Amino acid sequence: MTSYRRLRRQARLARRSGLQPVVLLNGGNRFPPSAAQVIPRVLWRYRSELAPFLVAGAVFLAGWWAHLGTPHWYPFFIAGSAAAAWLLITFGAWLGLPWLADRVYAGVTVFAAGGWVAFAALFGPLTPPLPLVLGAVALILAVPWWADRRRQARARVLRALATWPDMARAIGLPGSAIQSVSVDIWGWRAWLRLAYGQTVADVTARIPAIESALGTVHGAVQVFPARDGKANWCELRVLGTGAR
Repeated sequence: MTSYRRLRRQARLARRSGLQPVVLLNGGNRFPPSAAQVIPRVLWRYRSELAPFLVAGAVFLAGWWAHLGTPHWYPFFIAGSAAAAWLLITFGAWLGLPWLADRVYAGVTVFAAGGWVAFAALFGPLTPPLPLVLGAVALILAVPWWADRRRQARARVLRALATWPDMARAIGLPGSAIQSVSVDIWGWRAWLRLAYGQTVADVTARIPAIESALGTVHGAVQVFPARDGKANWCELRVLGTGAR
């Protein structure tokens, strides 16, 4: 207690003499990031999981725009969404949707969005029960989206590869960059461009470190030379983490 009173007395004397508190910051002492910085990072990191709500927001804005500008177009919204849903289900394989379940899901989503926009254009997006219907439909359609294992695998891969620059420095491959990634039923593979002086042998020698950095099991990472023979390119194959 005596030392605390002494500190307070010294602080009063310092203020009376005109001294002001000063905070010195160096490279190791920085203020924590603000909410304006953290929130966009979180939204971007989990954009795949938040996609249903983002789509619902876009549908709400489309309904608002249709109500203000073209409310008499509501029959075209219904007909257009029905036609688009039929095209997706019938010819969706040409658009990168080889599975029938994916085509049906896409068709139902498009038709539901078009139907809601049509009713919002006619009655207004805030007219009950349209907001409640939009939220309920968005939540129902979000369940299969969240449960899809292929989407989960792609999201995990993209989040892992977003940290590759830091990961590359930690494992001894600074300057290397991943140019493209593809996810399949076996796992995922990435095309890696190496920095000057790095070779495929350097990457092969660091396979245990790569497995540790990615959090995979032993033997899950394989490295292959580039098919065109370039010495500063290689293919990084990771097994066992793809969509099944």
